[in-house]
Amino acid sequence: MHKKIIAITTTALLLATACGCGSQQESDVATSKAPDINSQQSKPQKQTTTQTAQSFIDKFNGNSSIPITDTEKFTPSDPNGPHYRTEYRTGAFSDADALHGKLGQLSVDVLAYGAVLGYGENNMIRVYLNGTHTEIEEIFPIMAETLDPSISDQDIQSQMAKEYPNNDLVYAATHKLIEHAYIDGDMAFLDAKID
Repeated sequence: MHKKIIAITTTALLLATACGCGSQQESDVATSKAPDINSQQSKPQKQTTTQTAQSFIDKFNGNSSIPITDTEKFTPSDPNGPHYRTEYRTGAFSDADALHGKLGQLSVDVLAYGAVLGYGENNMIRVYLNGTHTEIEEIFPIMAETLDPSISDQDIQSQMAKEYPNNDLVYAATHKLIEHAYIDGDMAFLDAKID
């Protein structure tokens, strides 16, 4: 009789444990399916702002009394295109957002570039200015400050005082975003990280 009571008690305990585990597993499954609203809201959402050639032009036009006008899209990597430059053959321009336009009498190309064949993102802005040296000297400071608001007027004027192409803005104490910039006669070139 004593063995019978132990067997019944053991069986009852096993059944109770099995039932308890089963309902616990079902509870865990139900809980894992329900979204945790609090944990989703507490995670910071990554904010990405994509600067395009047009958004840069809009920003520049807000800073300049001479706006960039008559813009037209172009494909930089097209070797037969009207605004093709040798450097556009590199992969960094394969997915570039590019606009050509007029800036007074100057010709201007603005490119948001950096993504390569769909990988990465366009995280750079490049600007080419072509025209008379006098007009370029007038526009260059505004263009530099639009690309890199941290740069000082003194550093810009120092760059413009050079008689040959160089990248002094890159080494300026106030520089944060500009990676290349120079004036060479009737052409200016500026290249900066997108902020």
